[in-house]
Amino acid sequence: MLVALAVIVVSLAANLSPQQPAAPARADAIEQLVTLRPDGSVMVARPGVVRPVLEVYEDFQCPVCQEFERGNGKVARQAVLRGEIALLIHPMTIFSDSPMHENSHRALSASLCVTDPEKWLAYHDALYAGQPEETQDGGFAIPDLVALAEKTGVPSAGFAECLTSEDTSDKADEMSRAALRDAVQGTPTVRIDGQDIDWSAPWGGAEPEGGAKPEQATTV
Repeated sequence: MLVALAVIVVSLAANLSPQQPAAPARADAIEQLVTLRPDGSVMVARPGVVRPVLEVYEDFQCPVCQEFERGNGKVARQAVLRGEIALLIHPMTIFSDSPMHENSHRALSASLCVTDPEKWLAYHDALYAGQPEETQDGGFAIPDLVALAEKTGVPSAGFAECLTSEDTSDKADEMSRAALRDAVQGTPTVRIDGQDIDWSAPWGGAEPEGGAKPEQATTV
């Protein structure tokens, strides 16, 4: 299993290495490959591609998750487009202390209010682009989250109501509890077919964010 995992990771890097010509992506847009799952997780995969599964546990308030998305996250999407992997995204709240917990929880709830699969990744990316300072009081405020919905083409009708719904809040809490039950101790946590992998080094085609190894956000 360890050998197989290593081959997959090397393949991800090699296939998008700037030193080699990348295989052309098929015509479908990545947005057309998104499936919103009942538990709040999001699958991005071509029809029929079920293995290997690259899982990413992420927190929209986590600065290192933002760095991961800007680099290796882009690499993973290209691998999805080529039909090499299925990408399974688990948004969650890793923080327990204020104000990070509240900021994260609002952003997580907002992601649950995007019900059009083809708009989900755009909203996901807008959340990271608009990520507040980690300790900012009132970060990811409701009006800002609604404005991001409008900016990304998510229907605003009922969006604010969904954001403040107790049902949405409860589902967001359960998603975070489920991740902790899956032995997630920090974000981002990245796994291939259930096995944790090192995400800190740039995969092929990803631009490094500084020279030091980034640290995960952990439960605090």
